[in-house]
Amino acid sequence: MAKKISSEDKINDTTLHELLLMMDAKLNHIEDISADNRAIIVKLVKQSNTIVQYLKELEIEVIEDYGLEEPPPIGTNLPKEKLVELKQLFEDFKSRKDELKEFEKELKKHKDKLTPGQVGES
Repeated sequence: MAKKISSEDKINDTTLHELLLMMDAKLNHIEDISADNRAIIVKLVKQSNTIVQYLKELEIEVIEDYGLEEPPPIGTNLPKEKLVELKQLFEDFKSRKDELKEFEKELKKHKDKLTPGQVGES
């Protein structure tokens, strides 16, 4: 490693050469850090794209019309078929929520085996 150079030192060819070598080493270090950062950014973008693709593939059925113009007043009895439909809808949401929780548990179990940005069959 080069010696410390102060402002009182006389600059000669050797001192100038040492300064340039130090500057070169520091620039190389900065280039290495920026290359590492660039690689991490590329991985994050790929991972984000994978998440976006997954979310695009999710099929969500949106039913906008249930045959009601406005909600019934509180205390009004709904027809039995509407209650059955609401119960099925609730059960569907409940089962999807449970499946999602199970999936999250599996992900936590195998977190160390996952590689960010890698897509493929298991």
